[in-house]
Amino acid sequence: MVSIASPCVSRPALGLAYAWSGVAAMWAVWICFVVFLAAPRQWLAFWPLPIVDHGGTLSGPFAALVDLGLVMLFGLQHSVMARPWFKERIVGRLPPPFERCTYVHMANLALFALIALWQPIPSEVWNVGSVFAREAMWALFAIGWIILFLGAWSFGIRDLLGIRQMQAWAHGEPQPRRQLKTGWLYRWLRHPMYVGVLLGVWATPRMTLGHALLALGLTGYVLIAMRYEERDLRQRFGRAYMQWRDVRR
Repeated sequence: MVSIASPCVSRPALGLAYAWSGVAAMWAVWICFVVFLAAPRQWLAFWPLPIVDHGGTLSGPFAALVDLGLVMLFGLQHSVMARPWFKERIVGRLPPPFERCTYVHMANLALFALIALWQPIPSEVWNVGSVFAREAMWALFAIGWIILFLGAWSFGIRDLLGIRQMQAWAHGEPQPRRQLKTGWLYRWLRHPMYVGVLLGVWATPRMTLGHALLALGLTGYVLIAMRYEERDLRQRFGRAYMQWRDVRR
């Protein structure tokens, strides 16, 4: 019998468990986020978490300050942990296959904190009355999340979530090299996942002040993140990235 403490058995198994648990948590948290934004009132009786315009304990300026802090936490986690200098100085202390998985776990925590601690500001900004317009808004909402998922698939979802890196480590194989992604949705969109997120947060038939604050905050994050991401891609891939980017202007 092989002991569970044996390094050749336990370390790869624990590494894979660490990676796959991040994936499972990611699906759960993002489903919660979609429900959070869709705000289905018929779910309020049994849904255990806040939704974007219902719940919370604060109001007015205090609610806005908490919400801004949560959006900033989300943006900083996603942006700072993705920067090369942070990877080298902080995350770089981890074994390479654990870097992306750790990013996924931290992203899950940041998004869950935003959902769980959100303080709604229910004043209406707009409320679409037309049935056709409401259905069109919900269609755009759904399209946004489909684009986000297909963007992640186009990027290589196993790479994005750290599964491929961890599987290579568990099987004693070299770490996969990072490649410029130009297939699927990236043939038409430079940043499909950002496009999906923006549609998801803005497309709603009833926009409250709190929801608008969230949408504006995430839009600001996307605009800043795109700038730094494109700079990192230029430095890493040089002319290949510039040629691909110029075609999609």
